[in-house]
Amino acid sequence: MISPFTLHRPSTLEEALSLLQRYGEEAKVLAGGSELILLCKMGFLRPAHLIDIKGISGLDRIELDPETRRVRVGGLVTHRALELSAVVRERLPVLAALERQVANVRIRNVGTLAGNLCFAEPHADPGALLMACDARVKASSVRGDRSLSISDFFVDDYQNALEQDEILTEIEIPELKDNFTGTYLRFCPAERPTVGVALLMAWSNGVCEDARLALGCLGPKPIRAAEVEGNLRQRSSEQILANAWELGAKAALLCDPSPDLWGSVEYKRQIVKTLVSRAVEQLCKRDAAYE
Repeated sequence: MISPFTLHRPSTLEEALSLLQRYGEEAKVLAGGSELILLCKMGFLRPAHLIDIKGISGLDRIELDPETRRVRVGGLVTHRALELSAVVRERLPVLAALERQVANVRIRNVGTLAGNLCFAEPHADPGALLMACDARVKASSVRGDRSLSISDFFVDDYQNALEQDEILTEIEIPELKDNFTGTYLRFCPAERPTVGVALLMAWSNGVCEDARLALGCLGPKPIRAAEVEGNLRQRSSEQILANAWELGAKAALLCDPSPDLWGSVEYKRQIVKTLVSRAVEQLCKRDAAYE
């Protein structure tokens, strides 16, 4: 049973931020509510005030900023909206593909990307890909706005870097240039993924110019595998393919998985090794097909 609370429905962001400042730790922000309401029903959260921001205009937009070439995703944008967005499919196809894997259609129709990030569930998909994309989030309060990298936004299990009076109002994701290919692979035998691997590679004449590899669902926050990225850059697709398994093994050694119900440390490292090598092979073969 949900504890009694007062529901507020502000019509503007300014009003919502004022309410959040006024009630402080007694208040929680309600967007999609797929995680928040469940926690309230289970008794883990007992907010005295819920601030429902679904009526605030403009927070459900997905648009490409023509100056920064960043896709701007509002704080109320659902997973389903991202999955179907023409802008996302054209500019960030790997994100659209990831969103199709999130939970089920019912959850995707309600749950928001911003809410997913704020919940900071260790076994969630979007964080690793957004880290590989060098995405940033905008935190708003009555004091103004501030921008945080995805790496800085995630703090620990179920803990983010938002201050008590801040709302995550926007996610900014640089569009992928035409020479980039990307993939997100995960191992998900149950409700939550055990391991997630996001890989982006930029190509020029069969040579990898840039690479970004992020590993998720292994610990409190996603991580970038910078050493593996360095081993991918300035290598031909043939050279990379020949060393795909070794690259996966190196990624497995770089991560520090948390043992939990989803598996032991060594089990997760083996999955990392397999998924990274598969991701590398997939993108190398995709580049070869385009030549």
